[in-house]
Amino acid sequence: MINQGSQSSKINLSGLPGKRAGIKVEKPKNTKQVILRLWKYLIREKPLLFFIAILLLINTGATLAGSYLLRPIINNYILPHNIPGLIRMILLLLSIYVIGSLAAIWQNRLMISAAQKTVSLIRSDLFSKLQTLPLKFFDSNSHGELMSRFTNDVDNVSDSLNTSILQLLASSITLTGIFTLMVYISPMLTLVTLFIVPFMLWVASRIIKKSKSFFTSQQTSLGIVNGYTEEMITGQKVIKLFSYEENASADFEKINYELRDNATKAQYYSGVMMPVIQNLNTINFALTATVGGLLAIFRGLDLGGLAAFLQYSKQFGRPVNEISSQYNTLQSALAGAERIFQIQVWTT
Repeated sequence: MINQGSQSSKINLSGLPGKRAGIKVEKPKNTKQVILRLWKYLIREKPLLFFIAILLLINTGATLAGSYLLRPIINNYILPHNIPGLIRMILLLLSIYVIGSLAAIWQNRLMISAAQKTVSLIRSDLFSKLQTLPLKFFDSNSHGELMSRFTNDVDNVSDSLNTSILQLLASSITLTGIFTLMVYISPMLTLVTLFIVPFMLWVASRIIKKSKSFFTSQQTSLGIVNGYTEEMITGQKVIKLFSYEENASADFEKINYELRDNATKAQYYSGVMMPVIQNLNTINFALTATVGGLLAIFRGLDLGGLAAFLQYSKQFGRPVNEISSQYNTLQSALAGAERIFQIQVWTT
């Protein structure tokens, strides 16, 4: 019984946790390859993806159209005191937003369905692959670390497919539409609005670069903690036999501290993105409003156009914000997906 427990738990009584067999520090992932592999799974849900794309366009179009309607509402109905026309336009605006809201609800519902089907296929393929691997694979990889790929890594992929991908697509389309309408209303104000954008993108890229490495390290450290915990639990007889309790606790403290350190840094850089971009966007909005007011006074910019432009200017930072924040979540998911695919491509 003691010999069997020792073999199954794979406890290394002489080594440090970071040097256990099968546990390596991951190098920066091949983002393009991982995305292509995920897309091969997701594309199997073509009918759902088609309807999601249609609903996404409807939702985005409703958002853009609702903001642009401020221009005719102010110019043609509020300033001339046309109350009956104003009521009709408000009802039209309300209808557009209702349609957009319904499209958003259904697109999220369909995306969750497509994501869960995709994750189910990934999990099934991963389990099937494990059945074909030789014993030497399981001897060189701890049970807990493998379980971490089934649970934590798959959950990260699931969360990203549920929200991040759809949000990234919606934000990209919205950003393109907003930019087009801003140029249509006032090219000069558009240049003012875009003045600070390069700086915003530079700040975002620096934060993303930092968070990317820490998210990968976080997933690696989590797998090490799970693997070591599983080893210690299944190998309690061996630990008691060799009086290894204090060493096991000391080793766990080391890898637990490493996980805490990596997770803290990853979450910090992920969380700092939103307030930084929001503050820069507020400064940009104030600058645009000031220049827009001067254009309305001296260059004849219509008040409705100014109101619509300021609305778009305020919205312009939101998709940039969302893309930046969701990118961090996507990085965590890609780190987990790569760990999953590392098993799927393992050859005997």
